[in-house]
Amino acid sequence: MKNVLVIGGAAGIGKDIALSFVMEGNTVAIADINKQALTKMKNEYGKENKLFVFEADASEWKSIEDLAKQVKEQIGTIDLLVYSAGITKRIKFEEIDWETWKKTMAVNLHGLFYSIKSFYPILEFGGSVVIIGSGSAITGSGGGIHYASSKGGAFGFIRSLVTDLGKLGITINVLAPRVIESEMLDSLYPSHEAKQQLTNEIPIGRLGKPSDITSAVKYLCSDQAKYIHGQVILLDGGRTYKSS
Repeated sequence: MKNVLVIGGAAGIGKDIALSFVMEGNTVAIADINKQALTKMKNEYGKENKLFVFEADASEWKSIEDLAKQVKEQIGTIDLLVYSAGITKRIKFEEIDWETWKKTMAVNLHGLFYSIKSFYPILEFGGSVVIIGSGSAITGSGGGIHYASSKGGAFGFIRSLVTDLGKLGITINVLAPRVIESEMLDSLYPSHEAKQQLTNEIPIGRLGKPSDITSAVKYLCSDQAKYIHGQVILLDGGRTYKSS
């Protein structure tokens, strides 16, 4: 059994990851800015499981510092930290303003730094950090330059940490999904026709599911994956590198 923290765990991929670990009997803490969604998850799954919920804003340093203190007090150390907080919206380069750029970076990249900085002291030796990135950082697509840039920052971030975390026995890796069924995908591709066009571009013939990402997270925090460190793993059904 593991102590698991999922930041950005109240919706989408993060929620699937968190609930999967909950249902297996692990102690799971979910942090998210969406208080209503957290309350609903606690009411639905918290009575018979070891589930803790915390309201936190990943884009604010003080909020993440306070979160680390609360998690340490209520749970102690953690074995797995998953950073799944992320935002985007489709917008052309010429239309991006400073506020959009700044907010995207604050959640997708700055929050990642805040979280690792605040939580690595209570990560167990032999623990794991898994960041939910995006294949958009490889392709430059996925909503706009603001999103691809923020997700690309995670690649250099983890590789700069391989020595610092490695000597503590902690592995850190990025999962880079593309076209996963989620609220974010619905916002970018709201119509059935748009989703069907995406599906036609995927060699395995289907959209990704949150459970596909959850399975990869579980592998990366298992004993079988302890030699995987500082890597970016693309999960896209073959779409990115398909032959023409």
